[in-house]
Amino acid sequence: MSDAEQRLAEIRAAIDAIDVRLLELLAERAQLGVDAGAAKAELGRPVRDPAREAALLERIAAHGAAPLSAEDLRAIWELLMAATRRAEEHRR
Repeated sequence: MSDAEQRLAEIRAAIDAIDVRLLELLAERAQLGVDAGAAKAELGRPVRDPAREAALLERIAAHGAAPLSAEDLRAIWELLMAATRRAEEHRR
């Protein structure tokens, strides 16, 4: 195996390990979203909180994660929030 092939294999292994951690964190975040949904239901609040979502998107974009653009981060979090809302609604 060439040095470049070895380096590529190492990079891919690191990505695979990060993917596992991301999945664990996504599951943890989704569960917290479901828990928040239950609390909102007790308070008579809707699943969606546009002000909270807007603030979260602003915070994520401001924090940054180079080389990802603010636009890409917003798109990722919009998908994440939509999936979490669906999980919350399913539990109601």
